[in-house]
Amino acid sequence: MSDLSPSAATLSSWLHRSGSLPSGNIIHVHIDLEHKTTISTLYFLTVTYTSDAPPDLSRHIVVKSPLVQASGVGPEVQFYRDVAPALATPPVARCLATIENSDGIPETIVIEDLRATHNHPPWPVPPAKSQAEIAIDALAHVHAQYWEAATLGNTIGRHNTEESLTSMVQGVAAHLPLFFDEFGHSLASGVRKVYEQVFASALKPWLRLTDRRALTIIHGDAHSWNFLFPRSASGPAYLIDWQLWHIDVGARDLAFLMALHWYPGRRRELETSLIRRYHEALLSHGIANYSLEDLWLDYRRGVVRNLTIPIIFWSRGMNPEGWWHRLECALAAYHDLACDELL
Repeated sequence: MSDLSPSAATLSSWLHRSGSLPSGNIIHVHIDLEHKTTISTLYFLTVTYTSDAPPDLSRHIVVKSPLVQASGVGPEVQFYRDVAPALATPPVARCLATIENSDGIPETIVIEDLRATHNHPPWPVPPAKSQAEIAIDALAHVHAQYWEAATLGNTIGRHNTEESLTSMVQGVAAHLPLFFDEFGHSLASGVRKVYEQVFASALKPWLRLTDRRALTIIHGDAHSWNFLFPRSASGPAYLIDWQLWHIDVGARDLAFLMALHWYPGRRRELETSLIRRYHEALLSHGIANYSLEDLWLDYRRGVVRNLTIPIIFWSRGMNPEGWWHRLECALAAYHDLACDELL
């Protein structure tokens, strides 16, 4: 075993404390895969339990820790500890344990490994229409559960203020001169003008979040590769990687999913039907105070906000292959949906 992967005894202790393993123990751990991303280390494990362990516990689990430990409780541990218990499984993977950073033990989550039954298209292939539909259903389920919940900003998450939103956008805008110095010659004419107009505006798409109507918990990084789709082509999707969850309008996840990542032809083909599907799903979950027109307006605001993402990625050192197509997709959606009307 890797020196950093948990032993059978450690895993047993974690699952005992969380209540996932009320009886029995883990007696053997096999590392199927060790995977390191830019932000996390993941161990995909197959474990063997003693005969007195609950029979429904998965033998295939994922142990995930961030590469940089948070000073307090990290966002993904906080999500699975405080937010996920109110959500169903699916669309959230079953969490077996959360471990906070203390006594030399890094912050860790232990969740069920779904690779045997679920996967997703390889980057940068977009989802099939049927996959996009169940992704929308998963988002609607999460959003509806926390829709205008009294816990928002109290025990769950933190509300934005005009000051925090303005500061965030101004921080992105500060990167624009250097960005255009480096890449302005490669961009279509008019791109610089779009960015200058957006960042010199009253920032209404961002300040929408100071109005608490229709706020909820969103995923915050809902590209299609953070969904797991059933291999059997039937059943619901799962959402994974919750490091960026926060309070926002649900339409923000939709704009991130479609308008930031899908090329214009694909987006134009599916966008209207998927937005309608999302609204119908909200209605089915009992959300009756949010019209389809409200949804479109918040979606278009999210399209404006997408313009910050390529700049943020570039400023963090990401290679152009990671952000250039997002820039082109974001700009196309901005023009298609006449988002300059919202500034």
